[in-house]
Amino acid sequence: MFCYDIADPKRLVKVHRLMKKSGLAVQKSIFFIQGTELQMKALLGDLGKLIKPKYDDIRAYPVESPDKVWTTGGVLESYPLIVLEDKKEHNSHGKPSSSTASSAKVSFWRRLWKK
Repeated sequence: MFCYDIADPKRLVKVHRLMKKSGLAVQKSIFFIQGTELQMKALLGDLGKLIKPKYDDIRAYPVESPDKVWTTGGVLESYPLIVLEDKKEHNSHGKPSSSTASSAKVSFWRRLWKK
């Protein structure tokens, strides 16, 4: 989990763009990103080039497993970090309902957290 607080709007935009390419935004400045320790250090290095350490703060917290994250509301309600069932809701026309996360998003999370 990456969190950041960037003082300058121009630097904030650059950091946010890089973070959006790397993971899932769960709040405006909090992202879940899957990767090895080496990949996370590389991302922190890339982010370090965009910020001014005296004014900005970026932190990364390892999350052992998606079931170690407790949430209510927000994006994780729509796209949970862990999928407990394979049931798909469908509307009367046989198409997936809009309230169900897209299969691509679910597939992404399955790959992301597969051990």
